Amino acid sequence: MDNKWNINTQYATNTRFKRFRKNHEKEYVSCFSNLEKIIGLLNSGKSVALLANNPSFFRSEGGGLFRIGQTCVIGAKESRLYVYPDETTKTMFILDIGTKENQQQDIITAKTTIRQIHIE
Repeated sequence: MDNKWNINTQYATNTRFKRFRKNHEKEYVSCFSNLEKIIGLLNSGKSVALLANNPSFFRSEGGGLFRIGQTCVIGAKESRLYVYPDETTKTMFILDIGTKENQQQDIITAKTTIRQIHIE
């Protein structure tokens, strides 16, 4: 049985991610680097609950939604990569990416997507 986590991008909007990368490349790279760190910790046997807020860039937004922030980017635009880690299937769903200005709407949209994942 494979205990490794998989990444699923089927719910991510390509154009939004491309635009974000074009406008905030350093933040984009940092968020995805931090995602790889989280995947590594999960693959080493850590649970999602134990990782919440430790590392500090991985925070729960409630309802199964987590955000991964950028780190070590001088003068960075505060950014968030929204993910849904499904421990049952060991799948990390990439949902959305955005800045603090769009945070509330991004959270609403991501939580709606999580509900859709559970229905399918």
